[in-house]
Amino acid sequence: MDLQSLRYFQFVAMYRNFSKASEHFYIGQSALSRQIANLEKELGVQLFIRDTRNVQLTSAGEVLYAECDLLLRHHELVFRMLEAAKSGAAGQISIATVSNFGTAFTNLVQKFTTTYPEVKTRIDDLPFPQLSDSILHGVYDLAFTLDFEVPANDDLAQVTIGQDDLVVVMREDYPFPPGESITTAQLLTQRLIMPRHVDPPVLRTLQLAARNSAEPTPGVSFVPNTPTAVLRVELGFGISILPRFISDTAFQAPIRVCELADLETRFDLVALYRKDNRQQTLLNFLSLIRN
Repeated sequence: MDLQSLRYFQFVAMYRNFSKASEHFYIGQSALSRQIANLEKELGVQLFIRDTRNVQLTSAGEVLYAECDLLLRHHELVFRMLEAAKSGAAGQISIATVSNFGTAFTNLVQKFTTTYPEVKTRIDDLPFPQLSDSILHGVYDLAFTLDFEVPANDDLAQVTIGQDDLVVVMREDYPFPPGESITTAQLLTQRLIMPRHVDPPVLRTLQLAARNSAEPTPGVSFVPNTPTAVLRVELGFGISILPRFISDTAFQAPIRVCELADLETRFDLVALYRKDNRQQTLLNFLSLIRN
C-alpha cells in the first residue's frame, strides 16, 4: 500500500472535502483524486461517495479511516526502529568479564545503557581463560579484562579503558611489619596467595627471584579464582597481589594495602573484541570508550 496515498485519504476523510485536502498537501485537486482512485483500485473497494456538493465515506472507507492513523503510526515506528537498529541505537550487545572485576567497568556500562536505552545489554561472568575464546568464537561481542591477560592473536583487538596498578593486600592484623610499601626481598619471605588464572609480569619476576634466592622461600600458593584469594587473605592465611580496584571493592574484613616498592605494577584495563565484528552496537560502545 502506498503510504502517501493513505495520508491523502486520511485528510480527505477528515475534511470531507477534496479541495481542502489538496490545499493541505499543496497539490492539485485532480492529482489528489487520481491518488485516491489508485488507492481504491489497489484495495479493491470504494472509499468515498462523491457528488457535486458532499464527500462521504463508504462503509469500507469508515473502516480504513478508523484504523489508518494507527497504521501510519505503526509504519513510522517500524522505520524508526529500523533506523535505530542501523545506527546501533537499538539491538543488543553481549559483554563478558570476570567475577569481581565488573566494578572496574560499571560506570562505562552505565553510560552506554543511558546513551542507548533501547540496546539490550547482557553481561556475564566468565573465568579469565574463557574470555578470549568467547570473543574469538563470537559468543560475546566484548570482554573486559587486563592487558597482560590478552593472548597474542591477530583476530583480536583491544582498546584501553583505563589504568590501574597491582598492590599487596593483607589482613589488617597480619603479622607483617607495617609500612606503605614492600620490597621484593620482603615479599619472598611471605606465602603469596594468587588466583591461578592471573599471570602478571610482576609474579613472574618474583618467581624468578625466588629461584635465584640463596634462602628458602615459602613460594606461591595458587587458588582457583580471585574470590578465593580474597577469602584466604581475609582469613589471615597469607598475602596476595591484586589490582587496586579489587582491594577497594572486594574485601569485607579490614585489610592493609602496600605498594610494591621495586617492581613495575602499572597495567591497562582493556576492552577486548574481534576485529571483524562490525556490529553497530559494538562500534558505538567502542566509540564511547574512545571519547
